[in-house]
Amino acid sequence: MTGINSQRPMSKTLTEIRSLARSHTRTAINVLVGVMRCKDATPAARVSAANAILDRGWGKATQPLESGDDGALELIHRIELRADFSHLRRWRKSVEQAQNYTFRAVITIIVTGLLGATWLGVKAAFGK
Repeated sequence: MTGINSQRPMSKTLTEIRSLARSHTRTAINVLVGVMRCKDATPAARVSAANAILDRGWGKATQPLESGDDGALELIHRIELRADFSHLRRWRKSVEQAQNYTFRAVITIIVTGLLGATWLGVKAAFGK
């Protein structure tokens, strides 16, 4: 196998890593089944292997977040709303930062232009 070229885009590298990992799926599942069936393995290791197999085959079991009629949904909505506001806050800060940089750049260009024009005027007045 050749080394990973640093010039490649990150997505290509991640795709290769995923592909390599997926090529070992059958072996990994067989190892988990072996641990699960092994009478000499600790009960914790056997349960962990069994859970890993079930998670990969059926997905992780859903966990209720709060008891009650609509309590779980309400909690999920609040969590999602908090995440949305957090995202909006980061977006607003980045826009404000971009506006600040733009304002500074415009002021710098104007001041540089005025100084250049002044310099040319002084040079022309004293140069003749």
